[in-house]
Amino acid sequence: METAAVANNVWLIGTIGVVVGFILAYLFIRITSGSVKKQLKTESELKQVKTEVEQQKNKIEEHFAESAELLKSLAQDYQRLYQHLAKSSVALLPEATAKEIFAQDLLADKTAETFDENVASAVSELQNDEKAQPKDYSKGSSGLLKSKES
Repeated sequence: METAAVANNVWLIGTIGVVVGFILAYLFIRITSGSVKKQLKTESELKQVKTEVEQQKNKIEEHFAESAELLKSLAQDYQRLYQHLAKSSVALLPEATAKEIFAQDLLADKTAETFDENVASAVSELQNDEKAQPKDYSKGSSGLLKSKES
């Protein structure tokens, strides 16, 4: 009988172990399923944000491409207008006046000369300012110590 009692105890211990194992497994799954749900939710939000960013990027690229085309068209229209005015000036205005107004070479040369002169004067002013003492002081008092007369 003793062997039967031992055999019954083994079966009882095994059954209790299986039941406890199922309970622990159930609790473990319940605890971790919340984090799995959070992880899945976070992944779906990440995918959604990535698609939104990609859509925004495409919209920006389309915007700048269209802007570039419009600017190109504007430049071409300006060139056609300038050419029209230049041709019309030759036909409608006296020869000397037309040459002075629409002479691109003269305008380009004058612009380049003026630019070079402006750059040279700016450089010389900067060099003179570097040699002079800094003007980091104000004339007279300021703030509370300032007199009302000045």
